[in-house]
Amino acid sequence: MTASPPDALVVDSPAAARLLLNPVMRASLEPFFGVDNSVQAAAREARVPLSTMASRVRRFLQEGLLTRSGEARRRGRPMPLYRAPRSIYVPFDATHLVSDTLLSSTTFAQMQQRLMRSVGAAWVEAAHNRTQTLGLHVYRHPGGGVGQNIEPLPQSGEQESAFFEDLLSPEQPAVWDTWGVLHLDHVAAKQFQREMAELKRRYDLQPPGGSRRPYIVRLAVAPLRDD
Repeated sequence: MTASPPDALVVDSPAAARLLLNPVMRASLEPFFGVDNSVQAAAREARVPLSTMASRVRRFLQEGLLTRSGEARRRGRPMPLYRAPRSIYVPFDATHLVSDTLLSSTTFAQMQQRLMRSVGAAWVEAAHNRTQTLGLHVYRHPGGGVGQNIEPLPQSGEQESAFFEDLLSPEQPAVWDTWGVLHLDHVAAKQFQREMAELKRRYDLQPPGGSRRPYIVRLAVAPLRDD
């Protein structure tokens, strides 16, 4: 492994790369990023048993992802402290990720699962607030295309979009999950991209605390590939 500006540890060991690409293992390394920490404190932060964290620390040390950085004084034997670099970079050349599909599914699978669980729970809550249950609704749009939604069965005379319009009301949870294909020229697509980035930056300025709670957010756009 070599150090590379800006203060990033560049991983060239396939074994170390596998540890960092494993969301479970990486979560156990995160308490040490750029800070001195004990095995006990890291186990509490990562919410894993002490024996599990101790085993993982030995692996991190073996692969050069952790170094022993000092000791914490206490009664009896001093407590060892460990530190990981503040920044670690894994070139995909050092991994098995040889395609865009593997890259995306491996690195973002955990966040995708958290997103789907969070959206699903909020969807159920919103339907419950309407005293309805959810199902898969497959239908033809007035324009001719066939679409599908997870939503309550539309009531007689109700538009297909009624559930989603109701989601925007103040009483419902703040949840939205939209998939679709937009037909844009390059200029419009770049404008859409910039507006998404600006929207995220604007709300990044909101500090945590008070009545604020964490929301999981995903904004994405890419040229569609059907192959």
